[in-house]
Amino acid sequence: MNPHFRAVGHLAFFASIFCLGISLARAEPVEAFLHPDLKVGERLSDVFSKTVSIKGAGFKEKVDLISGTADYMVTGMTPKAIVFDEEDRYDGHPASGPVHDSEILRDGITNCYAGKCRINDQTSGVVFNPLLWGKAPDQLRAGMTWEVAIPEPWEIGPAGTEQVRVLRVDPRNGIVTLSRSGNGAGLSSDDQSREKSGKPMQITTTAGQTIEVSVVPGKASWNGCTTIRRGVIVSDTILVRRHVTLVSKSGDKFEGEQRSYTLLNLLPDAI
Repeated sequence: MNPHFRAVGHLAFFASIFCLGISLARAEPVEAFLHPDLKVGERLSDVFSKTVSIKGAGFKEKVDLISGTADYMVTGMTPKAIVFDEEDRYDGHPASGPVHDSEILRDGITNCYAGKCRINDQTSGVVFNPLLWGKAPDQLRAGMTWEVAIPEPWEIGPAGTEQVRVLRVDPRNGIVTLSRSGNGAGLSSDDQSREKSGKPMQITTTAGQTIEVSVVPGKASWNGCTTIRRGVIVSDTILVRRHVTLVSKSGDKFEGEQRSYTLLNLLPDAI
């Protein structure tokens, strides 16, 4: 993700409560909940965090943390795309200034900037992205489910299958709360990016030696809960667990358990 952790006021608090149970409701049109309903000049702000930890025998627990904020202003709504000015700030790094005319295409999964487009495989973002949620039914009702095939690796997880469940619908306010649970095997897109960069993971052994290792992933499972208001993500959490084998250049192997999670919340001024 541009990992986005939306730490919020009351709505995010209640969103977390809604993840614990199902409210009964009649079926409502999906467009009222998942399709972004934004206006030129509208501003949105997120706070976000991503944590990845690996713990096992023979090495010290490895923890990587990314956190920060993202500010958006809608500058265009066209049949092709939603257009934003976007400014991201990552904690511990200098601000890079705003990016103008960043686009999210109407398919919801493609981001474009300066004539270059890419599939957005992040766990979350400012608006609903169907890449990891699949095609939702035309009508949503609390308690209903649908199955999703994820054909490619994504930010912190592998290709696999997922079940989405509708926990709550609030048609008056255009709010829906969804849970997702899934499993798969193989590399995540973060794993692929690390391999492509040529910068292996480093760990520190219990003997105090820092070594480079490659990561051999095992089976992964995940679950999460997300609240969406008229296509805008209000709060989003997801946790991925998997077994990994870390292999040094000399052939030494370390077995570990990895957990990766992202948190994203919309700041209350935008709710």
